[in-house]
This record gives sequence, C-alpha cells and structure tokens, in this order.
Amino acid sequence: MNFFEQQHRARRRTWLLVLYFLIAVALIIAAVELGVYYALLFGGVYHHDLHAWLLEPAFLWILAGTVLVIFSGTAYTAAQLSGGGRALAEMVGATRIHPSTQQAGERRLMNVVEEMSIASGTPVPAVYVMEDESAINAFVAGTRPAETVLVVTRGALEQLSRDELQGVIGHEYSHILNGDMRLNIRLMSVLAGILLIGKLGGFLLRSLRGSGGRGGRGRDGGNAALVILALGLILLVIGCIGVFFGRLIKAAVSRSREFLADASSVQFTRNPDGIAGALWKIKQGVEGSLLGNVHAEDLSHFCFAKPLNVSFSSLLATHPPIEDRINAVNPRFMTMARARQLTERARQRIGEDKAGAAPAGTGGRELPPIPFVSSFASAQAVAATIGNPAAHHVDHAVQLRASLPEELLRAVHEVGGARQVIYALLLAGTDPKQQPAARALLAKQEGEEFAAAADGLVQTVVRAGAAARLPLINLALPVLKLMPLEQRHAFLNTAEAIIAVDARRTVSEFVLATLLREHLIVDGGMVDVVKYNSFDPVTADLRLLITVLARAGTPRPDEAADTYRRVMAAFVPKPPDPAAPAECTVPALNRALHNLSMLAPLLKHSVITAGADCVLRDGRVAPAEAELLQVTAEVLDCPMPPLLAGSSSQ
Repeated sequence: MNFFEQQHRARRRTWLLVLYFLIAVALIIAAVELGVYYALLFGGVYHHDLHAWLLEPAFLWILAGTVLVIFSGTAYTAAQLSGGGRALAEMVGATRIHPSTQQAGERRLMNVVEEMSIASGTPVPAVYVMEDESAINAFVAGTRPAETVLVVTRGALEQLSRDELQGVIGHEYSHILNGDMRLNIRLMSVLAGILLIGKLGGFLLRSLRGSGGRGGRGRDGGNAALVILALGLILLVIGCIGVFFGRLIKAAVSRSREFLADASSVQFTRNPDGIAGALWKIKQGVEGSLLGNVHAEDLSHFCFAKPLNVSFSSLLATHPPIEDRINAVNPRFMTMARARQLTERARQRIGEDKAGAAPAGTGGRELPPIPFVSSFASAQAVAATIGNPAAHHVDHAVQLRASLPEELLRAVHEVGGARQVIYALLLAGTDPKQQPAARALLAKQEGEEFAAAADGLVQTVVRAGAAARLPLINLALPVLKLMPLEQRHAFLNTAEAIIAVDARRTVSEFVLATLLREHLIVDGGMVDVVKYNSFDPVTADLRLLITVLARAGTPRPDEAADTYRRVMAAFVPKPPDPAAPAECTVPALNRALHNLSMLAPLLKHSVITAGADCVLRDGRVAPAEAELLQVTAEVLDCPMPPLLAGSSSQ
C-alpha cells in the first residue's frame, strides 16, 4: 500500500463526491419544480402548461430557494463539524474516556490504541465510547491525524477480546492513514443539504397538523391547506429521493475502502482471526452492529460495520457483506468448528483481559533498552513505511510500552504528571551546567513541589532511553489537550523558557517544542488544503529543511554541505547555498514545515524521501536524526512508524 498514492486518490474521490453532489442537486431541483408545478395545478392555483411554468418568475424563485436550502444545510453541518472529530463525537453523545481510566474494558482499549499509535507514528487520538449502544461498532473522525477521535460502542468494549479489539482498531487506523476520515467528514456535510429537503417537507406537514388542517376559512383557505399538504407530501417524497441518492453516494465512495481497511488491519496485527472474530460476533449477535443513535444514518459511512439496515442493500450498502469480509481475511474462518473454537478462546481472553489484560508497564522492573534505529537499504525504503506500519512495528510498540516504567505510564495519563514528564525530558536534555538554572526557572513558574516531582523523573526518562522519547511525548499529548487553551499557552511558554536557559537548541528540543505547538496551540487549526502543486513556490522552505536535516547527524560542516547539495539537486538543477546557521531558527523551520504541509500528496513523497536520504548518509540513522525526520513527517501529515530493523525489507 502506497500512502502517498492513497492520499492522492482520496483527494480525487473528493472531486468525485462533488460531481455526485451536483448531479443529485440537479435531480432534486427538477423534482421540486415538477412537484410544485403539479401541486399548484391540482390545487387550482395555476392553470397553464409546463412550458409556460418554465418561463414564470416563480420557477426561478423556487430554483433559487431549493439551491439555498440545500447549500444552507451543507454549510450549517460543515460549521457544526468545523471542530473536526471531537465535534462529531459530541454530536452523537459519546463520552470521552480519560487516558488514566482503570475500568477494565476501557483500559484494554486505551492500551491497544496507544500501541497502535506508537506503531504507526500517529498521535494518540482522543477516545470516546457510546455508552448507550450495546451493538459492536466503531469509527474514527477528523480532518488531520493531529485531531483525530476514535469512538467505540460499549458493546465493542464488553463483547470483544483483546485480539478482536486490536483487529477493529487496526481497521480504523487504516482509515486514518488512507485519508478516508477526512473524506467522510466532507461527505457528511455535503449530504446534509440533500437530506434537508425531506426535513422541510416533514416540517410543513407538522405545521399543517398543528393548525388543525384548516389553513384559513372559505374556499381560498381550503385551497391553501390543500397546496401546503401537497407540497409537504411532495417534499417528503423528494426527501426520500435525497436519502436514496445520499446512500448511493456513500456506497459508491466508501464500500471498496472497507476491504482495504480489513486487509491493512491484518497487515498491522499479523492476526486475521482478530478482525474476523469481531466480524463473526457481529454476524452472530442479536444486535449485530446496528446503532440506535438518531445520527445512525449520518454515521453509516464512518462505521466499522453497517449501523442500520437499508433497502436495496446490495446497491446502497456502505459496507460489503460480513461473510465476504471474513472470507477475504481468512477463508477458513467460516467453518463451524473454527467458529466454536474461536468463541471459546474469546471467552477465555475476555476473562484474562478483565484481570489485567494488556501490559501496563513494568511495575518498576527494569527491562533492557530497546534498540532505536537500524540500517536501511535506501531512502525509498524509509518512505515506503509512511502510513504503512507492519506487524513488527506493532510488536515493537507492544514491547516498548511494556518496557516503560510504571511511574512514567501513570504520569503521562494525568495532566499534572504529563506536564512533569515533558519538563523532565527538557531537563534531561539541558546542558548539565545549566540544569540548576533550568530547575529554578521551573520552580518559579510551577512551584517547588511540582518542580521537585518533575526533577525526580529525569533519571527515569533517561533510563527509558532514546526510543521512548517520542512515544512518551505522543502519549502525553492527548492528556495535555485537556487543559484550557490559556493554560496550554502558559505551559508551552515555560517549556520554551527552559529550552532557552542554556542558549542552545538541540534537535530533541526542537522536536519536542514543535510537537507541543502543533498539537496544543494549532490543534487542528491548520486547514487541510493543497496549495502547491510544484516545488517552485517552496524552494526556500526546502533549502532550510534539507540544510537542517543534513546537519542533524554530523558535526562536520563539509560533510553536511555535500549531503545538502546532493539531495537538493533533486529539486533544483543548481542548488542555492545551504542556509546559514543564523537562518535555521525554530520559527523559520516551523514556517517552512507549514508551507511544505500544503504540498500535493505525491510531492510530499519526494520531501520525505529527500529527508531520509539526508539522514542515511552513513547507512544508519542516529536517534536525533530519526526524531527530526519523524516530526517532519508528522507535521506534513505523513505518519512515519518507528525506524526499526527489518523495515527496509518492505
């Protein structure tokens, strides 16, 4: 699976969605015009033929009114969903799970989500549960990986084993990596306008019923009531047409994506029985995957499995049949013997999970540090891992999370503790001669007791090793987002003040500061837009980024300059000189990354490959280089899994 090609195709499907929408709007306008014409004709209000009606001013007014209603519905829903995935989760009444939860099912879910995030190089999403839904279902929503939410039903938490839950989560992460969730948000907004016509018809019928059907006195009043009744019925029927087209569009856009997401889940977990078992339980369950939520229709293209039954299911279904999905991942699974065996094993696993299913830390037990990086065959091999985590990445994530000291895991799941972990990472990277000054600054800003707790974590984060730095930051980010915006600004200002104490800026400090600003201050505010379809407008940004990447892994200026010229030549025939050290400031690099994030997906592939080429000059990737490359990829919305042994073989 090529991440950049999938992103490119997702954007092309957006244009296909626009085309479907315009066709549906044209047909609805025609239906409304015909409906109004015949309503007036049979109501005795209008007495001319259809050709004459096309020349009436009322025809244009109705056309304009219909377009206004449709686009108003779309604009209103788009405004409702401007908050991204969080707005949708709140719209459906889901409850956020606190990262520190100790409820068995929720803890198991959080462990699986955190492992999958570490494996895929994506930020840990906010996790919600639909408490009133006992069916098995889940969905992800958001416009960027940085502000994704994951929503599961209470039924999924209670009925699925850990392997099955991991299969479902792997499926949902595929939608994050392939750009599907962004398309789904847009699709929901577009279809809201189409469905509004039917809602308007229902409103007219309710208003007529509320007036007792009198509509006034005399013949004119009776005719008016008849016209309103006819219009209401016609708009209601047209609304059904809108529902039909809405489902048809959703089926055309989303159905084929489910097979790819299922296959990706198997690739991530190396366990086809996990997702197959979840699908089997949906097939065998009384409620299956059906939702009782009033927004089930709106959510149908988001969900892991169909949330409602529809007529003409083969034509309008947003999901392939369960049997086909199971057979696609494991053809042998459908045998009854296999089903009975899996069901028994699932019951046993649920019992084990509730007793403390997933690794929650070492409980103070020291484990050997995990190797951070290894050799890669080529920069192309590194770029091939983008959005494409494999089973060994998940294995690494499980091992890494299990190796983290319990003290750190407890801390990153609470707001105060997460702040202390971030400060501890900063103190650990400060020049030893300046550490007392940095600690004094922290005590002044946060209080002596708080500073002492953060200082007490310094040796713990050092022992956790370089491999744990980025995972710890990404585990802390969803908790830090719980702070009010004003408190986030204060926290970031204190962090940047600590960085400035020793008057130097290390790569690790830049990585940490960039991630904090990207997630706590920007927090999804950067609009997902393609602004640049060539490298010409961003040559200066490329020059700065490649200069920094070329210098990250070597203290030798001549070697860095040679690497810069070789890599930059892929973008411009005569590369300009590398950026001077004075130009390589954090704000300048952040601006450069922001501009590069607006490149077309296929062009981002070249940027990531160039970055990997810079850090692979000696055939290996140092921890600082890996962190810089990964944060570059993250800001460009190109999730990069950990750089591990064996990754180059993909």
